[in-house]
Amino acid sequence: MQELVTRQELNLHIRPDGSTRYNPEPDFKFVVLEKFLSAENEFTLRDDVLLNGYFWLKKLGTSDEKAFGLDKSDVVVEDVPLVYQPVDGVPLARVGER
Repeated sequence: MQELVTRQELNLHIRPDGSTRYNPEPDFKFVVLEKFLSAENEFTLRDDVLLNGYFWLKKLGTSDEKAFGLDKSDVVVEDVPLVYQPVDGVPLARVGER
């Protein structure tokens, strides 16, 4: 962040001495988007094995917080469903009349 400030690519609205009124360091929240496989998918066995393998390897790997060197208190993780191939033509039937 300091590099972005020195290049004037990021304006932190801070005073010339580098602090704000109440906090000497500016506060940031980083949003990390984590994909998960949605139940609303319809794919072949081959695609199922590949996608489940991808998510299994992703669990074994380094988290984005560690990879970018972020403090856990500055990170918000949002789970986003991954719809690879949506289900077509879901048959709906009304059960029982009032």
